Amino acid sequence: MSGPLTGVATVFRRELATVVRTPGYGVLAVGLLVAVGGLLAAGGGGATGFVPAVVDLLLPTEALVPLVGVVLGYRALLSDGASGELAVIRTYPVRVSEYVAGVLLARTVALVAVVGVPYAVVGAGVWLTVAPDTGIFATHAGIDSPVLYLRFLAFVLLLGAAYVSLAAAVSALAASRRSAIALGVLALVAGVLGGDLLLLRSLGGGASPATISGSLALAPNGAFRGLVFEHVIGVAFAPEGGFVSTNRAVGSLVGWALLGAGLAGAALAYGRRVDALLERVRSRIAG
Repeated sequence: MSGPLTGVATVFRRELATVVRTPGYGVLAVGLLVAVGGLLAAGGGGATGFVPAVVDLLLPTEALVPLVGVVLGYRALLSDGASGELAVIRTYPVRVSEYVAGVLLARTVALVAVVGVPYAVVGAGVWLTVAPDTGIFATHAGIDSPVLYLRFLAFVLLLGAAYVSLAAAVSALAASRRSAIALGVLALVAGVLGGDLLLLRSLGGGASPATISGSLALAPNGAFRGLVFEHVIGVAFAPEGGFVSTNRAVGSLVGWALLGAGLAGAALAYGRRVDALLERVRSRIAG
């Protein structure tokens, strides 16, 4: 392995070791498992099948997974800058893009552990406790199947990865931990509620639901919800589909992840120049 992959791998191993040494992430995973398991038990969907379980978990997931993504990412790039380690790292032959890629890859692995494992455990619990008359593993559309839950889990991780990347961008832009928290909360609220609020505003303005269905997939939560309805819930209850364009929804989630990575790289690469420019402008105004 040589070239850019060497730098990415080096940063990835270092960041992954940092994640493993952080006990709070283990606590976060346990808390998510308790929350998801408790919500599923309260809803009762897990006792009847995988699709009813997904129906019970869909709305809480749209809030819990983005929250976990922001927690995993909001200090990903800030810590090295605050401790001075970033300046040391930049003296080595590691480009900013390689550094950001390595950090994000490690945080994505952490996301798979912190989010993927609890949801997988809950899915296994549904498999083991589902009522006998509904425990039919389908080979065709319209019947409950564990494959549908695996699809749901894949969409959950894709949603979380988008928020990890956006939170990493926040950490690169923030000047302190307090500002990182504030920006992270702002990104979380905008992502979770922004798309739905714009949708309601469009509907209130008289727009036709058919004309705005395509824009639903532009927001990360809207894209996630559309994918779940299209490929999980809809398979059992509305096989004809048509909830959302799969390519547009997947492209939206991937696009948000790439946007976050791009913003993080730009902030690290040009942040000092921007700060210096702003300082010169302030000096001239003051003078």
